[in-house]
Amino acid sequence: MTTFFTYEEGSLLIRLLIAHCLTDFFMQPDHWVADKKKNTWRSKYLWYHGLVTGIIAWVFVWNLYVWWAILLITGTHILIDTLKLSFGHRTTKVGTEFRLFIIDQILHITVIVVIWLWIIGGWHKMNLLAREILPDYRILLRMFGYLIMAGPVGFVIQFLTRRWSAEINTQDSLKDAGRWIGILERILILTLVYINEFAAIGFLITAKSLLRVIDKPFTPGNEPSLTKPFSARKHTEYVLIGTFLSFAIAIITGLLINRLLEF
Repeated sequence: MTTFFTYEEGSLLIRLLIAHCLTDFFMQPDHWVADKKKNTWRSKYLWYHGLVTGIIAWVFVWNLYVWWAILLITGTHILIDTLKLSFGHRTTKVGTEFRLFIIDQILHITVIVVIWLWIIGGWHKMNLLAREILPDYRILLRMFGYLIMAGPVGFVIQFLTRRWSAEINTQDSLKDAGRWIGILERILILTLVYINEFAAIGFLITAKSLLRVIDKPFTPGNEPSLTKPFSARKHTEYVLIGTFLSFAIAIITGLLINRLLEF
């Protein structure tokens, strides 16, 4: 396999990412975060955090000749956090806050990667890397498999089990929990098939079966009645049908992709 970046160049990127992780997740006291959310750009802790970000980045880089890069990291970090806080100040929705968090981290990491490429003069190397990786059908085929597991398969299972869904009481379930559990388990199973770890799939099936056994059919205030019928057996059968469909499709898809990769 072609090596595009030297050990020193790769090490620099990892050090910058470690510095970012430390400052963003381990070096912000709770009262800093609370004050930033309340006062946004007027919070002194926003500027403290930006200063700490620059200092830690410089410590990990340990090169006075790239002082301009440290200033850029510090300035852009403060700017990105200010924008996130400004948008976040207008909403308290969990979904919106999560999206802002993801966008915030993507922007921070993008800035770090761009500055790293600037430091090492690696734009041409990144171009070569993209030219080799993007057309690689092996990577694209595996990515396609993950996309299928996350999207179309869920709709197929929902369509196939629709005839029984009306008989199941889902009022005591977390919103969209089943959908996300299905996506995660299919992605995990597909990954295990990719690396030929079929034994681990058996453990996963066993673990989920045990959860169904210990799951209580009724909870206080949710007992069955004439106006709200509920059958633990029906619920278990419904979950098992969806689970086995999910597992079977993921395994078969993984086997087909592995077979295609042999050609």
